[in-house]
Amino acid sequence: MGRYIALALPAFLALLLFAPVKAEFTWRKESLSLRLRLLWLFPLTILPAKPGGKEKKPKKPKKPKKEAPGEGAEAPPPPKKRDPAERALELLRTVNDLLPHLASFIGYILKRLTLSRCRIALVIAGEEADQVGIGVGRAYAVGYGVYSGLCGVIRVREFRYNVLPDYISGEGAADAEFTLELRPSTLLAGALILLVRGAATLLRGQRPAATTKVRR
Repeated sequence: MGRYIALALPAFLALLLFAPVKAEFTWRKESLSLRLRLLWLFPLTILPAKPGGKEKKPKKPKKPKKEAPGEGAEAPPPPKKRDPAERALELLRTVNDLLPHLASFIGYILKRLTLSRCRIALVIAGEEADQVGIGVGRAYAVGYGVYSGLCGVIRVREFRYNVLPDYISGEGAADAEFTLELRPSTLLAGALILLVRGAATLLRGQRPAATTKVRR
């Protein structure tokens, strides 16, 4: 029995790491819903949030402790504050050093991100046929321009884009469904690469500069 458990546990961990996590976005009737799907079967609703959260009780203020006699008589001098300009420059220098690694991390993730479903439906409404026709043409141009841009950044499996004219109701509409897939192993590998490179960059920046001797 223990042998089967020892074999099943690594298999389950591998399944958790390599099974893609799906994020399903739905925009319908001007409301956004988000649902995560784990292991292809277990949905987890993120948006809209369920009402009825537990109210936290206000914490009671703590009573100040009485100081014992003799304590606090000789307080150590406060540490000297660093110059705000120096701290800002140090922060900017750190961000500047980490930006290339952050850009490579984002590129690593985007290359492995998959848009498995993209379905968009628009209704262009109007009374005049020529204006509605121009609006439909512009909508198609924008939609397929976005599609070509997405294909150069992430993987796209399904893209459906429909634009319909409406001359009667006079009210436009927009519905959309998006599903993004990403493996946790990809996110973990990218985070480890970013952590190692960022730590090496920070350690390299903290080393004192080597002094060179001038020969006469």
